[in-house]
Amino acid sequence: MANPAGPCGGGARAVNARRGLALRMAVFWRRTVNPRFGFSRYAGLHETFRAQAPSLSLNAAPGVGWLAIAAMLTDLAFETDAMGCFTAFGPGKVLGQPAAKLLGVEAAALLAGSPEDEALSAQQFRSVIKTICLECVAWHGKVRLRLADGGSSVFRLSLAPRIIGGSVTGTYGILFDLDTKELTLPDSHAGHADDPALNRHALLDAETGLWSPRTFAEEMGRRFDRLDVEELPGTLLYLGFARVRPELQSAVAMRMAEELRDVVRPTDLLGRIDATTLALWCDGMDQLTGAERAAKFCGQLPLLLPERTRVMGGVAPRWPGSGEDPASVMEHAAVALRLAALANERSPKEETAGAWRVWQRDLNY
Repeated sequence: MANPAGPCGGGARAVNARRGLALRMAVFWRRTVNPRFGFSRYAGLHETFRAQAPSLSLNAAPGVGWLAIAAMLTDLAFETDAMGCFTAFGPGKVLGQPAAKLLGVEAAALLAGSPEDEALSAQQFRSVIKTICLECVAWHGKVRLRLADGGSSVFRLSLAPRIIGGSVTGTYGILFDLDTKELTLPDSHAGHADDPALNRHALLDAETGLWSPRTFAEEMGRRFDRLDVEELPGTLLYLGFARVRPELQSAVAMRMAEELRDVVRPTDLLGRIDATTLALWCDGMDQLTGAERAAKFCGQLPLLLPERTRVMGGVAPRWPGSGEDPASVMEHAAVALRLAALANERSPKEETAGAWRVWQRDLNY
């Protein structure tokens, strides 16, 4: 008997399966990681890890799957839960001390970066863990970790999502000791107001955990062919902020990223373009709906941000069959955002809601 769903039935089921996985991932993140939903469940798990450290140390014994093999190829192999706490190690000591002592300990607590070497901070590292568990992506970078003798060393760190039963339950990680203190670590915003904490060629922005400009453009471009086939539009929103002291730009960007994560759809893309601009790509959204969202963000986000931050929006729609590539769409959004910034400068200082503009082909550059 023929499939009643027709020739497209399998494709529809595949799409629904992907959407279901994305939804489960989003729900999992909200319940276990998102500060808005509290840390009560995690607090209980954390105490369990500490109480059961001796029994969990069996996971560090030789011959336990990938950990035993990875430990022969790296300086350290480990696993964490969704909050970034160690749950298992490869054979041997961990940073010069017994593995059992670090089971249940948050990996971010071992970071030893200082403002002088501009190393990844604990807060930035937690954002990376959140993004891995939410977006199901890998991350690579350099970190400075404390050693058992009181010193510290620079490591190359690679993290990947650990998926069990269709949900991201934590991360796999490996460390390589670079043992070269002269090596520079990823730049932060300090003294570089025009660059994200991770450079433009990195996978993620270290401060917010969002896609870097390069990766955001690549991920956005992968969707264009499908949208063209399905004859659906898409819209890019650039959200910039102003009236913020330079030393608070990082804090505002991280707060905006947290707020946007709470309200966007699982299929939307979030990225950080520069120190004061975040990007949001929405499949299937036209310019009218995009303008409505921009107006809402410009009116509501300032109420959640420090001082008198003004949020502005640039909206750039992409129509199916237009042939526009990611660079063109991003340029259109940047033009619209610049026009919104000009309008913002002319508005009264007492006004909290920022301006927004929609890109059109007849805009005067």
